[in-house]
Amino acid sequence: MSLNQIIKVACIVMFLGAFGLVKGQPGQVQLVTETKDKAYNRDHIDDLKPIPYPYLREADVFWEKRIWRVIDFKEKVNQPLLFPERPQGRWRNLMQVLWDAILGQEIITYTYDQGTDNFEEMIPMTANQIEVALTDTILVPVPDPNDPNNFINQKTPNPFNPQDVQRLRIKEDWIFDKERSEMQIRIIGICPVKDDIDPLTGQFRGYKPLFWLYYPEIRPILARFEIFNRHNSANRLTYDQFFLQRRFSSYIIKEDNVFDRYISDYTVGVDALLEAQRVKDDLRDFEQTLWVY
Repeated sequence: MSLNQIIKVACIVMFLGAFGLVKGQPGQVQLVTETKDKAYNRDHIDDLKPIPYPYLREADVFWEKRIWRVIDFKEKVNQPLLFPERPQGRWRNLMQVLWDAILGQEIITYTYDQGTDNFEEMIPMTANQIEVALTDTILVPVPDPNDPNNFINQKTPNPFNPQDVQRLRIKEDWIFDKERSEMQIRIIGICPVKDDIDPLTGQFRGYKPLFWLYYPEIRPILARFEIFNRHNSANRLTYDQFFLQRRFSSYIIKEDNVFDRYISDYTVGVDALLEAQRVKDDLRDFEQTLWVY
């Protein structure tokens, strides 16, 4: 086929496409071949991969600061991480996505150690080990075999429920890349946290970190599942995009320091909130002072 013939064929295809003759005329019946819960096919989510980070060399790191922060799922802006309570197709809450991947041995969990959160030192756990470790006991009232009119409390195994996790601890690095003249934020690890409830009294005793996940390893999992979009259900983000675009609300609990202390170790109450705000302002002010107008 000559070049002129190829050009003519291309023009005809473009002409037909403009009038809807290639993709189907308006009003044409769309045949349904299989049962779906959508009015149209959505196949792009299966092909999504984590958004690649810009390449970062050690020689280009001009400044670095490590930050620990907490995401509270109860805050309104973070509620898409907590719901739905039950999986609905590819729409699942964050902890359900991670828990299914853990049980499916797609990702590795690391033991939580109060002394260190260095991934080079933490011990990896198998899916069976973490499932057993997170199974606790609860007191369930059962009829007393000696007196059917009375009830006694009996200890019963209580499997881990992903819905109990309503907080997330994040460890991240703030790095200024002098090659691109930009501040880059790299999440290193995440740690699910649940409420620590006394099984005897039911009183709240604090927060219980469960385990660590190496964030670069779980990004392919997060890229396969969507998060709810309040404004447009046809334009839902993936969990990977949600974290990369920093669409969550959080507060700082620690910055790297010579004493290796959390903010709660040296201040409480309003002073702790002010200290967390100071760290946040320092990060913002540092980047601004690098620019001269």
